[in-house]
Amino acid sequence: MQEFLDMLKKTRSHLMTGVSYMVPVILSGAIPMALGIIVDTDMASPLSQFFINVGSVGMGLFVAVMSAYIAYAIGGRAAIAPGLICGMLASNKGTGFLGGIVIGLVVGYVIWAVRKIKLNRNLQPIMALVVYPLTGTLVGAVILIYVIANPIASMMAGLTTWLIGISEGGAVALGLILGAMIGFDFGGPVNKVAYTFAVGMMGEGIFQPMGMVGPAISVAPVGMALAVLLARKLYSQEEREAAKAAVVLGLVTISEGAIPFAVVDPIRVIASCSVGGAVAGAIAGLLKVGNHAPLGGILILPVVDNVVGYLIALAAGAVVTALMVNFLKGIGRKDVVEEETAVEAA
Repeated sequence: MQEFLDMLKKTRSHLMTGVSYMVPVILSGAIPMALGIIVDTDMASPLSQFFINVGSVGMGLFVAVMSAYIAYAIGGRAAIAPGLICGMLASNKGTGFLGGIVIGLVVGYVIWAVRKIKLNRNLQPIMALVVYPLTGTLVGAVILIYVIANPIASMMAGLTTWLIGISEGGAVALGLILGAMIGFDFGGPVNKVAYTFAVGMMGEGIFQPMGMVGPAISVAPVGMALAVLLARKLYSQEEREAAKAAVVLGLVTISEGAIPFAVVDPIRVIASCSVGGAVAGAIAGLLKVGNHAPLGGILILPVVDNVVGYLIALAAGAVVTALMVNFLKGIGRKDVVEEETAVEAA
């Protein structure tokens, strides 16, 4: 039991392992997608489609890679295959990166527990090649499908119905809710509900909801990059590197640039990004911002009603996110990240 508790104390280290392997994948996916949008905002040209197609593969893989290496950090090499499979299943089921984190931890601890069973040494190769991965895959898949995925799907349906009701209550209230949802899980299921709702309103000729969503999409990655710029000592070297790409990704409408920060410190980062997104959405609603493109960032400014209002909303949301996350990270901290890491390594 004590050994298990000691492993739980290393959860941050396990998550950092997942991040270190995930970041190259997400950047290799997000940057081509950003190039596709830069080449052609309508994403209709052959060159744009090439970049989008390449990038979408990377964006479709990063949850699985993250899950696999979180599991690997706990259960060793035998956990990589079940982590990949269950992580991809989590992605396909629409649970987003949060589902990927949970299932990576579950698979890792399942493999860790199974490996504690003492068997004849001659059976170990078979266990490592077949039994451990198969057990991790099946247990992880059952937990994902019957414990994690179904409740999330039900919640998403409820959120959609709720948003339809909120839309009748005023632009500021709607912007507040849509922005918070966009900032909650960076392309995950909650984010997708808000985005889909806004796109649906566009189909009815109502462009203000997308005007609220557009700047909110950029808030999380731009805000986190700003946070690193303002207080570098609160962030690891991996996070500092991720910040360089996050600001670019955010400005070209890819909110997943904030995920490396959220994996390491989900509560503080998600809370801050949700509040920042809410601020951006509310300001956009107050200033009657309209957006005629199903995208965010700054490349769609030519088709935005009230460009100044759009930029004010984006900037305000990013500043709120940066200040809030740095304040939360600084509470009770006496040491910088490098010192904590050095102590752990020692």
